[in-house]
Amino acid sequence: MPIYEYSCGQCHKGFEELVLSSQETVTCPACASSEVERRLSVFSSPGNRKAEGEVGAGGGCGCTPATCGCH
Repeated sequence: MPIYEYSCGQCHKGFEELVLSSQETVTCPACASSEVERRLSVFSSPGNRKAEGEVGAGGGCGCTPATCGCH
């Protein structure tokens, strides 16, 4: 049961939705529009930080010279 990220074409808000089936209709929780677009999701990892206390977008394993033994 994946959680997908969407953006609404009507009110332009972003939201996440748990999708149980490919036949499920997703609507925006803010305006109830079905004009939504699934977005490419990213994840964060502890080793991928932009600044003190701010987590950046992830990718792969978040491998950096400071956090991984392969560098």
